Amino acid sequence: MFAFYPGLSPSNVNKDAKYSVVHSPAGGMEVRLVYRISAREKELLTNDRHESLVAMVNEVKEKINGTAGGAFYINEHHHVLVPHPEGGCVYAGTYDEILEFDYDGQLIGPVPPSDLDPGAAWPGPHAGIPYVLCAGGTDIRYDAVSGRRIREVRLSDDVGQEPARLLARRLAAVKGNAGGRVYINEASHFFAPVNTATGGVSYVYLGALDDDAWFPVPDVPGRF
Repeated sequence: MFAFYPGLSPSNVNKDAKYSVVHSPAGGMEVRLVYRISAREKELLTNDRHESLVAMVNEVKEKINGTAGGAFYINEHHHVLVPHPEGGCVYAGTYDEILEFDYDGQLIGPVPPSDLDPGAAWPGPHAGIPYVLCAGGTDIRYDAVSGRRIREVRLSDDVGQEPARLLARRLAAVKGNAGGRVYINEASHFFAPVNTATGGVSYVYLGALDDDAWFPVPDVPGRF
């Protein structure tokens, strides 16, 4: 048996917003990242040094899909989430190690350079958990889906209106008052897509979560 994750279960995100377990040309399995270089170019980066994470994901994959390999997420609580074919995600365990990938001699990972300021281009992976910044920078929310029922969960419901507004305003100062999708990665750094003058989309850094009020850690006493 398995239990669906009680917190935010990502869905309908781009391939570069998640990791995958794939077969390695050298044998065995490894973690793959789709690293987007530009709107028209991407690089498939792999790391074969996270055997316990691969095993954690595959244990769930084999139970729910009958085969190993496939997409997964790591959220800001370091919870490993495996998408279920019927919707939602299954909690596979907790993984505290940081995933980094070699890209032409440069390490690509969820922790940005120490001198990167909010508003600068986000140089890291797009792997992350999507939340919605409410218009006007008033709150942050996500949809909790259970069968056919969708419940809107707001940060202010858990931490109060003013602490939620303080963080939302800080993110909106970079993302824009129109709000929209923002991501937080496993290292608790925010980034977001923004429209460019040429009609495309680029990603900008929004800053770290730091000591800001945030959604509580979901209760995950067991895996499945």
